Amino acid sequence: MKSMTKFFVTEIFCSINGEGTLTGELAVFIRLSGCNLRCSFCDTTYAWQFTNGNNLTIDEILAKVRTYQGVKNITLTGGEPLYRANIDQLLSALANDGYLINIETNGSVLLEPFLGHDYSDKLIFCCDYKLPSSNEEQKMQLKNLALLREQDVLKFVAGTNEDLAKAFEIIAQNNIKSYIYLSPIYGKLNPQVLVETLKSWASEVDTSKCRVQLQLHKYIWDPMQTGV
Repeated sequence: MKSMTKFFVTEIFCSINGEGTLTGELAVFIRLSGCNLRCSFCDTTYAWQFTNGNNLTIDEILAKVRTYQGVKNITLTGGEPLYRANIDQLLSALANDGYLINIETNGSVLLEPFLGHDYSDKLIFCCDYKLPSSNEEQKMQLKNLALLREQDVLKFVAGTNEDLAKAFEIIAQNNIKSYIYLSPIYGKLNPQVLVETLKSWASEVDTSKCRVQLQLHKYIWDPMQTGV
């Protein structure tokens, strides 16, 4: 039976992953509409509204995704892709179709409901912890820090020294099993600062899974270009 569950979709396109453990790999991007946060540095404000874009069934989404033959990575993004009812149905359908699903989630949605399913091993969570300059830190789900698995990513987007101090505090006080990515707010923080910061942390915390990350797509294309 075909699912009649629908999702508002801002865009579906094929490109390379610009961040996360699959950086540089081809992926089909599914950008769902709507976000529950309003981060100060957001670069996808056009996806904030929940009823923007096309209202598509799961079968219609799959049909579009399948047109990019040979690409087996999905990047599910937004907006905030997990902040909607029945998203588990889309995750299950994509996984059953053989896709590895990289989920870019803003840290405000508890990850526990998406773990322990037959599709869970096909998921990679790239989960933000919103730092002070985002103005949204108070909405973070701290339980996610313990839920992230070895294949997942905890991402910090930093724009100030206060942000970096908070990132260090989170890393030092929690047993984080996932990769940890430090990313500068594009055009605001020099990436060299992150390198020096990581060096300064090495004597105090385990940095073996820490990575300095640049948003690769913003260096290949115009940083404000969409659909790339």
